[in-house]
Amino acid sequence: MSPRQERDQLAPPKPPSRTKSWTVAAAAHLLVVVALLWTVRNPRDSDQPSVEAELWAPTNEQAAPAPLTPPPAPPPVAPPPPAPVPPPPPPAPAPAVTTPKPVAAVPDEDDRESEIALRKKKEQEAKQREQKERELAQRKEAERKKQAEQDKKDRLEEERQERLQKEKDAREKAEKAEKDRKEADRKKQAEQDKKDRLQKEKDAREKAEKDKAEREKAEKAKAEADAKAKAAADAKAKAAADAKAKAAADAKAKAAADAKAKAAADAKAAEAQRQANIARMAGMAGAAGAAGSSQGGSTSGTASGQGGPSAGYGGKVAAKVRPNITFPDDVQGNPRAELEVRAAPDGTIVGVRVTKSSGNKAWDDAVVRAMHKTETLPRDIDGRVPSSLVIGFRPKD
Repeated sequence: MSPRQERDQLAPPKPPSRTKSWTVAAAAHLLVVVALLWTVRNPRDSDQPSVEAELWAPTNEQAAPAPLTPPPAPPPVAPPPPAPVPPPPPPAPAPAVTTPKPVAAVPDEDDRESEIALRKKKEQEAKQREQKERELAQRKEAERKKQAEQDKKDRLEEERQERLQKEKDAREKAEKAEKDRKEADRKKQAEQDKKDRLQKEKDAREKAEKDKAEREKAEKAKAEADAKAKAAADAKAKAAADAKAKAAADAKAKAAADAKAKAAADAKAAEAQRQANIARMAGMAGAAGAAGSSQGGSTSGTASGQGGPSAGYGGKVAAKVRPNITFPDDVQGNPRAELEVRAAPDGTIVGVRVTKSSGNKAWDDAVVRAMHKTETLPRDIDGRVPSSLVIGFRPKD
């Protein structure tokens, strides 16, 4: 053994070198500064959490599980080389001594702290990478869910738009069908109205022609009745005049005629009067039938003087009363209403009474109102007005 080795073994241990301690302390402070800068930097994404770095004393800890896809580890930071140890002074000669057992070298405390800090740094970086990967996966999953939700909303919106379009098309189709139906109904109604109008015009023309024919027929019958009545009156007057002249001649020629001759003359005159009345009544019956069928009424009555009304008197009364009758033409059948009319000598109607109802009260009332509206009866050919008169009316005559 050399004297130097003997000196080293017997000499007290050298104080530990402070170079490694300063290096580890500087690295730790640098790591703290980097962690602080990383924490206070402007975040690029609001979802990224801040990163904190902590230094712990060496303890027995289990290593963090490796990430599923670990990123490449950064190159390890090489510790600074130790400072060169100055050569020791030349050893002094020493007495030979027994060589003791070599003492195991105690690891330097600074080296342990440096290794712990380095390991912590790597673990922190691994945790940060794992955190970033988790956050990236979470963002991707959130984006995927968001996109899926948006796709679902778009699909639902598209289905809703298609449903609304179908409903709109169906509604428009129904509205068009309803419009077409109403238009068809309108055209059909217009065609029916046109047919009804033409039919009414045709019926009105036919009724006007029928009324005209009936008026002409009534006027002709009235003229014939007036002519017959005048002829009968002339014949009666002539017969009376002849009878009177003959009686006067007989009286003048036979002044001394006895009562028998006078009675015979009176009987002859009475017979002539009776024959004239018979002829007049026969003519009146024929004329009254014709007038009743044409004017819608027949008459019978008594005058204030001798005999009844003339043959054409019923037509006169009907012609004067009928314009005052107000009644619709849609009555069923052609019922006849008979009225008894009482009049003053000047023709003023003083009373009207239904002697035989037509079975239709509305028609009976219409005839009574028309009779009161007429107010006066016309005079007969002899200038007189019957005090009582029975006359009949039909709505369609």
